[in-house]
Amino acid sequence: MIFKKLLTPNVLHKVRQLESLSKTTVFANSCKIPQLGRTSSTLSSTKQCLNSSVISNRNHLAKCPTTLTLGATQIKRNATTATGDHVRLWVLEKITSAALPIIIPVALMTENAILDGIMSVLVIMHTHWGLEAVITDYARPSVVGPLLPKILHLSLLILSAATLCGLFLLINNDSGVSRAIKDAWEIGKKPPPPIITMEE
Repeated sequence: MIFKKLLTPNVLHKVRQLESLSKTTVFANSCKIPQLGRTSSTLSSTKQCLNSSVISNRNHLAKCPTTLTLGATQIKRNATTATGDHVRLWVLEKITSAALPIIIPVALMTENAILDGIMSVLVIMHTHWGLEAVITDYARPSVVGPLLPKILHLSLLILSAATLCGLFLLINNDSGVSRAIKDAWEIGKKPPPPIITMEE
């Protein structure tokens, strides 16, 4: 019953109109996005832009500006600036994230020193980048001052390096990371050894 009311010809016509608007690629330069905290004149200019002949044609969509002002912060929206080291780092992060579900089970099954080393490096890289993003997001210099983010980033770098060194020591001088993980899983599963008492 509800679906019959929703699937009226008028609704389907409006959906087709929205689809045709979303598929357009030709833009006009006259549209402005309403800014937060502004008066209704900006909203009226936006309505005029939406009611212009560009939109009424239904084959074109007005282009929004390349900068968006939110309060005192200005955000540039330009896809061509997303190049360089950040893109390479993002690709490396995605490759690392995709490799972890493959390398962890293989390393645990084989208990190989080389696979333990690769697994350790990937886990530390993945964890380091995640914690670095948390520090960057929540310890911004504009909020906590310029000194604390530097201290936190340096501490994270030292912690990640120390953890990786510890895992390499475990691989080279002991049974390895995979064997240590399996031994940790076995804690509590085996019955404790019998207590031998000395009889007089």
